[in-house]
Amino acid sequence: MKPAIIDAGTPPLNAVQKEMQALHALVVTSLVAIERGTTTSIPAAIHQVHEAKGETEKAITSGAWKPPRTDATVADFVKTDEAFHGELVKLLQASKKNVVTATTRQLGAVLDGCTSCHVRFRFPR
Repeated sequence: MKPAIIDAGTPPLNAVQKEMQALHALVVTSLVAIERGTTTSIPAAIHQVHEAKGETEKAITSGAWKPPRTDATVADFVKTDEAFHGELVKLLQASKKNVVTATTRQLGAVLDGCTSCHVRFRFPR
């Protein structure tokens, strides 16, 4: 295994960025699973997101993280994030049943949640 290349000019990822990486991996895993016609690999990827959410919650509680947009509040982010994770639970349920069509539909809802959150809390107005 090659050692990781560390770029001293790149700041370390914050908790939310790490959670976003886990979400990205979940989306890729989900697309591949749907393409293959079996969704049994999705729950493990959702578990990784759930673990990362715990670190995000710690960063928010400690004040180490705030939304990048100055017109966004932490309280709004937390409310939005809770609703989003509810959509992930629905994705988990569909994927555990190995129902490709239901999983596909729910992945669409999850992706809508990603976009909505980025528009509200990340992207410039």
